[in-house]
Amino acid sequence: MKIAYFNYADEKLFEIRVDKLESIEEEYVINDVPQTDDELIKFLGNLGEEIFVLLPYNDGEDFYLKYFNHADYFKTGDNNFKIGSLISHTIGRQDEENNFVKMFQELYRTGEKKTGILKYMNDDGKLIKYLDFRYFMMGDSIVSIHEDKTEVKMYRDSTLNDENLGVAIVQGGRFVELNENYANYVGRSREQILGSKYSLKGIQSQTAEVTKKEIERLSRQEKISYKVPLVSYNDDGSIRFFLNAEGSYISYDNLPAVLIKIKDLTQQEKDKNRIENDNDSKTQLKYTFKTLADNSKTIISYGVYPDNFIVSDNFYDVIEDESRSYQFNPSIIRDFLLGEDMELYDSMMDLLSPENPEVEFTTSIMTLKLNIKYIRHHIKLVYDSEGNATSYVSSHQDITEEAAYINSLKKQIYEKNEIIKDRDIDIKEAHHNIKNNLNILLSLIRMEEHNHIPIEDIIEDTKSHLKSISVMHEKLYQSKNLVDIGLKGYIDSIVESLFDIYSSKIQYVSKVEDISLNAKQAGSLGLIINELINNTVKYAFPDDDPGKVEIKIGRLDNKIEVEYRDSGVGIPDSVDFENPTSLGLTVIHNLTKQIDGEIAYTFDNGTCISIVFTENESF
Repeated sequence: MKIAYFNYADEKLFEIRVDKLESIEEEYVINDVPQTDDELIKFLGNLGEEIFVLLPYNDGEDFYLKYFNHADYFKTGDNNFKIGSLISHTIGRQDEENNFVKMFQELYRTGEKKTGILKYMNDDGKLIKYLDFRYFMMGDSIVSIHEDKTEVKMYRDSTLNDENLGVAIVQGGRFVELNENYANYVGRSREQILGSKYSLKGIQSQTAEVTKKEIERLSRQEKISYKVPLVSYNDDGSIRFFLNAEGSYISYDNLPAVLIKIKDLTQQEKDKNRIENDNDSKTQLKYTFKTLADNSKTIISYGVYPDNFIVSDNFYDVIEDESRSYQFNPSIIRDFLLGEDMELYDSMMDLLSPENPEVEFTTSIMTLKLNIKYIRHHIKLVYDSEGNATSYVSSHQDITEEAAYINSLKKQIYEKNEIIKDRDIDIKEAHHNIKNNLNILLSLIRMEEHNHIPIEDIIEDTKSHLKSISVMHEKLYQSKNLVDIGLKGYIDSIVESLFDIYSSKIQYVSKVEDISLNAKQAGSLGLIINELINNTVKYAFPDDDPGKVEIKIGRLDNKIEVEYRDSGVGIPDSVDFENPTSLGLTVIHNLTKQIDGEIAYTFDNGTCISIVFTENESF
């Protein structure tokens, strides 16, 4: 671990390394530590700040810990010192140049208090804890107060690093922090602005005056926020940016300050002016759709029959099409529907007529990334006097979050009433699970087509996927309740069937425990194993060596732990396993997310992939 400390008085930043101290030799621990008053202990123990009291040793050459108000910390064993331990042999032992002992020696000699910032970081420089410190003398003791500002620091950094906003912090009428976007918006460099007085150069004088007054009121805490539109100008009088400025009161380093956020609306304003001056109704309609869609999760479409359609850009976000290659038409949504929802969609569309020109209904869809979403559809047809459809208007609202909440309520009601499923319900559930897996298979085929996979490979992959689903169907109907599947027989059958399809000589070692899992999660797990076997057969043994595959599956509490190993060459270093671009790994990641699992890859004499997910009996 590394500790960086910045002393405001010296304006110097020091960095020291502090490894965990497993044990402290007794010769470096003072045994006769003066007692701290019980009332003081009680008072300090209720404070949130970390408070240390140090006493001088060897005439101020060293110091030892007398008191710490969070004494439970020492009971964990995960610490570098304890009551009575010398600073020089604990947190000050590894850096002779810049360490806490020298800081305390100077404080002890001069009596001048020290204030600044402490940052605890791991060896990679990642922030662990961010503290404000205050060190001062009280009698012959040094009192050290650490106030945890980690969350404030992270919020501040995330705000300043927002790529879409210009952000600045004003304190005492001067800039104390800002990002490059803000500097760009006001036409000056960051170095020129830092420390300078707050000004609104390039802004209309009347608007600048109003904004200054708002900031002054915020600084005095007379209000908590403001919003104001701004236009900034170049020196030649031309418009530089259209902006929207927001200000809010914050506490910065324990002092009042104003956080200013500026959003660039230049392109939006240009589009608006262009649209207002454009007589083309189609262009104006596109702009209207974009504006509405930018502020909602609703896809909006308009069409003039037979094939002239406009759709808002968030259509691609909802179906998760990053390439934005799908062409919208009224029936495109149907391609993403699941099972029985196709029948509902068709029946609702059949209801449309001159007498009943609009319908509203809700379905679920499966996106290109194999995520389930719930969509509320509102579709309206416009007919001419002869009863012919001439135009089409629709909205498709993503209500997944609302549906999840409703489903959770339904689940609670279901559990409280202890509804017992009879065999008819079990059969329907079994059919539903098979339908879901077939729909996943259709989605996989669409993804392969979308990624221009050769048709021969698609056919080969489809054979293996169908085999996995067939095995699931067989094992499901052999089970007692048509809801749960015995994993050992299920997984072993999948692996052996796939090796048979590929005529593979790879040795299979099964360490699958004889446990049951609900059909929905088991189906997804089977497809994951299917994809892993495909990858092993295709890529793990380029020299046709007869390798080995080992699968270990077990239950620990309510979690299912899966470990897949092969003795092959492993995943190439050029492949980013966490953010894959290959179709196979993408499918494995998406199916793992579908069961709320976590996946990890290591190379240990071959590929080793671990998956852990929570078992859910009513998934």
